[in-house]
Amino acid sequence: MSKKITMTARPNAKAEVDKWVETRESAVAEKPAVKPKRLTIDIAPSLHRRLKMSCVNRDIQIADLIRTLIQSELDSQEQTMPDR
Repeated sequence: MSKKITMTARPNAKAEVDKWVETRESAVAEKPAVKPKRLTIDIAPSLHRRLKMSCVNRDIQIADLIRTLIQSELDSQEQTMPDR
């Protein structure tokens, strides 16, 4: 008992598919000039829940809020520090 497998020629790609591949825009955004650094912190689950709910109510991401708060804190420190 032998099995015979017939191989057929590979089908030709449709011209419209080729055109789409060649003309599509990159799905990946351009990389920033400087690679951002990742910051990891541990917080209490209750604080995380409050933070998450606050962000949901404001329709913002936690990371965006944290970046804004850090920037605001550092800016206010620079304004109160004497010039060196």
